Amino acid sequence: MRRQWLFATVASSALILTGCSPDALDSGDNADNVTAISTSLSPPAAADAPLLKTADSPLGTIAVDGEGMTVYVYNPDEENSQAGSCDEACLRYWPAVTSVTDSPIVEGIDAVIDTVDGPEGSFQITVNGKPVYRYLDDKVPGDMLGQSVGSLWWMIDAAGNPVFKTE
Repeated sequence: MRRQWLFATVASSALILTGCSPDALDSGDNADNVTAISTSLSPPAAADAPLLKTADSPLGTIAVDGEGMTVYVYNPDEENSQAGSCDEACLRYWPAVTSVTDSPIVEGIDAVIDTVDGPEGSFQITVNGKPVYRYLDDKVPGDMLGQSVGSLWWMIDAAGNPVFKTE
């Protein structure tokens, strides 16, 4: 677990140093090294599978997507806004959790679930009025490397509230 937190610290430092703007990521000699990454996540294959559910973690019960991956909210996103504030460059690292419908299926989450216009014509899922995202460096269910990155990204609990604990 210490190794994960070390990696999260290094990753957050890199994001803070490079910024989260397209100019910062796509400028200079490294422009050719930037790989296009989908800015949204496909829903699970089964139409009736939940797109958000809960899972146990060392920090308590948290919300995860249909594949069991940790979901996060972004502090700068305004509650009940019509869109998230994570721009295209940001979405490369923090893909939106999306649905093909404006009525996503959830399981075990006791919060207001809704959607806003998401990337690529999808519906981005919101919990208590805030869009939810995954973190690109979370590779398997149970990874929580996005927790507190830049002191801006937070997991959410089953009630849709940010989890501000870090261990």
